[in-house]
Amino acid sequence: MKKKAALLILGTALALTACGSKADVSGSEEQPESTQSTESAQETSESSTETSLEDLSEENAEYTEDTVLSTDLFTLTIPDEFKGKFLAQVNGNEISVYDKENNEAGFGGFAFSVIADKDYEIIAGGLYTKVGEIAAADGNIYNVCMRYSSDVQWDFNASDEMPEDYKKLCDSAMSIIGNAVGNNGATFMFEAGTKGEELYGYILSKYLDAFNEGWDAAKFEENELSPEFYALYAAEGEKAFDKMGFAYTDISNDGIDDMLVGIISDSEDKGVVYDVYTTVNREPKLVVSGTSRNSYRAMAYGGLANVFSEGADEYGIRVYSIQPDDGNLFLQYGIKYDGYTDEKNPWYVNDFSGQEEEKWTTTTEEEYNMWHDRATEQFLVPEFTPFSEVMPIDYSKTDLSKYDTFTKMLDDFKKGMGYANEKVGDTDVFFASTATYNDENGNPNAIDSSLFVYDNDKIVFIGEVQSAGTAYPLALKDGFLYTCSHHMITKYTVQDKKLVAAETAEEIFDADGNATYTYASDGKDAQTVDDNSNLTRLFEEYENAEPIIFSVEKQ
Repeated sequence: MKKKAALLILGTALALTACGSKADVSGSEEQPESTQSTESAQETSESSTETSLEDLSEENAEYTEDTVLSTDLFTLTIPDEFKGKFLAQVNGNEISVYDKENNEAGFGGFAFSVIADKDYEIIAGGLYTKVGEIAAADGNIYNVCMRYSSDVQWDFNASDEMPEDYKKLCDSAMSIIGNAVGNNGATFMFEAGTKGEELYGYILSKYLDAFNEGWDAAKFEENELSPEFYALYAAEGEKAFDKMGFAYTDISNDGIDDMLVGIISDSEDKGVVYDVYTTVNREPKLVVSGTSRNSYRAMAYGGLANVFSEGADEYGIRVYSIQPDDGNLFLQYGIKYDGYTDEKNPWYVNDFSGQEEEKWTTTTEEEYNMWHDRATEQFLVPEFTPFSEVMPIDYSKTDLSKYDTFTKMLDDFKKGMGYANEKVGDTDVFFASTATYNDENGNPNAIDSSLFVYDNDKIVFIGEVQSAGTAYPLALKDGFLYTCSHHMITKYTVQDKKLVAAETAEEIFDADGNATYTYASDGKDAQTVDDNSNLTRLFEEYENAEPIIFSVEKQ
């Protein structure tokens, strides 16, 4: 059984493009200078892919005008409206498309390429943008990335505007790729592994657990959540759920949503972000966590601005990009007003291109203001979803008599909640999950659920179950329900309308790394055992279990 969700990678970067949505080098719009330092930082990592794609010559790559283009993994179909107006190359699992007129005139004409990253060599970010995934017949999942050109691909001496046919070809790239199909038993899933709803369900659930379970500030920080959310909740209670929320948006410029958690406000706090997540190696990663004096703002062109203050007479901004494949921050530039250090000349600027953060040099007030305005004008106000819209329903405290049927319960479901009807033991059980995420085949799985049964035609809540993460979706085998963590597994059944832990095995480590094993059955207390045989056996059962496929009522 494949249990791991298709959580998608990768870092970031900014790049000028000759066509498409990222930028336009035709001269129609000046790009922020801060993108330049990001590009130079990526120059080395992108040089090999630049050569492999656009330096192909007629001697080592054949052009075709066929509208149906195939690799081992996928087929791309060029619409009939471009017949006679395009050329294409198929090179391994990459298909490159060119504007014919500009190509034959010696100006390249490269419009876009799409590649199934079979060897996991492509890092999304910069010139490559992730657009989906392919589930191959052998069970492997491959990223599908699109690339635009890095420079002008037409006769810019004749016109500084993109030729009409070339522009149409570029603008059609996403719709063409969206209609691709898999080959040889493979399935192409457009936009799979790129959407925040799919990637960050488990991270979001941590915030909901924190509020529901009354975590203190220390536990917030221990779980890599900003203590600012604890402070707001401690001060305002449930009213705070309307004032803080989350947003999914691609600030790493890799085609994959990042997750921003921040403050919903019309005041000076508008758009303030305290926690930022990206994906690395197909898993969510915390990029940074802030506080009231050390907060963050998303940037409209991509990246983050750190707004910091050390008192009434010290304030500054550091602007970063998020690096591809590791989620680390790369400093583009920084400014600081520091009246504590020099009351008469308090304006400072940081050396560019990733230098040490505290390498400040004095500057003029005019230059300080220029860089300050350049940063603040790019501050993005995310479209936050308030936590109040996704806080889970505590069914242990809910009057279930208002529901005649399980179907009626769906009326009160919040966005993202999932449900399933499955037999556990000999009993039909209704599952209500706080959130779902898609597995590698696009099926909605869940790691938590409230469980209900009918008893004399009345709905009865019989308990909650939860696994530790998206690697361990709730699963069933032979009428048993399984939940897991890395070192613990529980096997449930339902008897006499009650949820019973049939077996539980756990591995516990002491401070010296020594393992102790425990085992319990039939709801009894756990006892220390000699070895991990029970744990191993239960994990083997889980590996052969089937994840529960949930339905999502409100997308």
